[in-house]
Amino acid sequence: MQTRRGVHTVRVLYQDTDQARVVHHASYFRYLEAGRLELWRGHGFSYDAFEKETGLGLPVVETHLRYRAPARFDDLLVVTTWVGSATRASVWFDAEVRRGDALLVEARVRIACSSLTDGSVRRIPAALLDACLEPGYAV
Repeated sequence: MQTRRGVHTVRVLYQDTDQARVVHHASYFRYLEAGRLELWRGHGFSYDAFEKETGLGLPVVETHLRYRAPARFDDLLVVTTWVGSATRASVWFDAEVRRGDALLVEARVRIACSSLTDGSVRRIPAALLDACLEPGYAV
């Protein structure tokens, strides 16, 4: 599968850390979400406009994170995000969080598509797939 990659840089804030100044595990979920949003934005998909125009949302339904090394207060991190696999029902976004050459976190985040009003499951929108996949890939 030919996928596009998004690269997002984030500085670790003090509020992201625990008492030992190590990034709290929950903070990585915000970094990963920012990485997905920037991937989409960078390839012409506005999540804000999508929600407003369609009444649909893209909830996270499953995650897998592997913590390899800690990030600390004031570190500059790079979050790289791409599509690992996609079907009509869901998309797996793979990601890495690095500090320089050091791999800190490997992640997989699965999203689905659902109505914001009644929660019913919907098909993954073509506009999202177009923003994430190279032309010619069919789901």
